[in-house]
Amino acid sequence: MKISIVYSNHHSGNFNEELLNTLTDSLIENGHEIAVRDLYKMDFNPVLKTSDFESISSGNIPKDILREQEFVKWADLLVFIYPLWWGGMPAILKGYIDRVFSWGFAYKSNGSGGTYPLLTGKKAIVMSTMGQSRADYEKGMFQAMNLVNVEGVFGFCGVEVTDQLYFSSIHNVSDTEKLNYIKQAVKAVKSLEVLAESSER
Repeated sequence: MKISIVYSNHHSGNFNEELLNTLTDSLIENGHEIAVRDLYKMDFNPVLKTSDFESISSGNIPKDILREQEFVKWADLLVFIYPLWWGGMPAILKGYIDRVFSWGFAYKSNGSGGTYPLLTGKKAIVMSTMGQSRADYEKGMFQAMNLVNVEGVFGFCGVEVTDQLYFSSIHNVSDTEKLNYIKQAVKAVKSLEVLAESSER
């Protein structure tokens, strides 16, 4: 598979980075083509401006947006790795979605007030770390975040979210538990690999 990993964490030497590196190494070893889009290292501009809207509408897509859209088009699978901030994506990743998953690329108007998706056939896995325990989020937060991603963001564009992994209490869990988290992440991608191989037979 061709896999684009969109990574959003401003710290180095943390679990998110360990997850990114271990997952990337594992996928490469299994023969997948990998592209890593580290938004902070790229200094990606997350602010969608009026000038962006005007450029996109005229077909003159800004170069930084066009470059990322090429990675999205290239990929069979999109993997998003980020820490939960205020129950959602960090601003830089939300801005990435705002600017890259734009009208005419990720969705389009149907002429009667509705829209239709343009990225049908692609899959996504969302991996989020959180400082709080699972119990703190099991009172409705997980359901809300899942719904936003599945229906409001990726599903709106036709991208199927196959898994959403939440790695809780990340500052307090043991190294053994962190290793289990990484195994869960690798397993989630390998499950898609098995499905892809089955469909090719």
